[in-house]
Amino acid sequence: KQWYQRRVRARKKALVAEREAKLAGGKSYVKRSQIEAYERDRYHERCTKRKKTQSGDGNKNTEDTEEEDAANEDLKPLLEESEVVKRLRERGEPIRLFGETLAETYKRLRSLEMQESFGSKSQTDFKSAMEKIDQEYLKAMMMELHGDKVERKEVKVLATIEEMLVTCKGIDAPDTSTDTLYVIVRQFYRWLFETWEQNGERKFRECEGDLSVKLERAKIKQAEDYLKPLFRSLRKKELDEILLRPFGEIAGALLKKDYIGANDVYLRTAIGNAAWPIGVTMVGIHARTGREKLFAHNVAHVLNDECQRKYLQAIKRLITFAQRYFPTDPSKCVEYNA
Repeated sequence: KQWYQRRVRARKKALVAEREAKLAGGKSYVKRSQIEAYERDRYHERCTKRKKTQSGDGNKNTEDTEEEDAANEDLKPLLEESEVVKRLRERGEPIRLFGETLAETYKRLRSLEMQESFGSKSQTDFKSAMEKIDQEYLKAMMMELHGDKVERKEVKVLATIEEMLVTCKGIDAPDTSTDTLYVIVRQFYRWLFETWEQNGERKFRECEGDLSVKLERAKIKQAEDYLKPLFRSLRKKELDEILLRPFGEIAGALLKKDYIGANDVYLRTAIGNAAWPIGVTMVGIHARTGREKLFAHNVAHVLNDECQRKYLQAIKRLITFAQRYFPTDPSKCVEYNA
């Protein structure tokens, strides 16, 4: 520390001596006005250097801004802002981060959809569900070894299919109001999922450790995650009517134990029956042939969004479970006893 202080003092003395040598001009004294003029000139020199430096940085910043603008031009949103907001809300993500542009929001949405498609850390959703089931099973075993009480889910008294047929009356009728459909469709699919969940829990208690039971529970866990956005959309009455009506038709067919009819409606909703199921209507300056026959119900909704694909897959699993749990004539079943 003392060495540093000595060095600072020596530097100050050298600067004062240099200034006096320039101003004195061989005289034994220096006027105050000369000192003030010298300091003023030094100040102007520093300001000039600072301005030159800032102008150089400004040119660099301008070039960086142009590069960013060019990058944003390459990343123009392919969706409307309302659709981007809707998809982010379905995933429980913030609509707009601080200082974020629309292009950056769209890029964030694309990265989220890519993570959903390929899974976090290269793991599929089913593998993650299996790991959760294994952890729960190991936790239950450790609690039993230590003599602790294993917590089990409470068994609810669920309605029968005959009672649901009365409760959900008119679920597949074309003249049923949209507000009513939101309520009874959500009520039916929640009842069917809870029935599936209780059936899986009962099998797990009877055949604990069986691989087929573990796979069944993993499917239930995965379907639970997939159905959350659907139940949320039905509760907030935000689900598109193009999907709401087919879901009601599927529910009506399941209540009547017409599993072939339910499967047909599912395929029409998921895959569509148009020549080009993605829904392309214009390929150039001329309209495609038969464009007037392409309506919304012909479009493959499973390809619209990753979130839709997931809960449509979960509904297909509910259809398969309903066919096993509520058996009927083989003529009304899909791949009976397969």
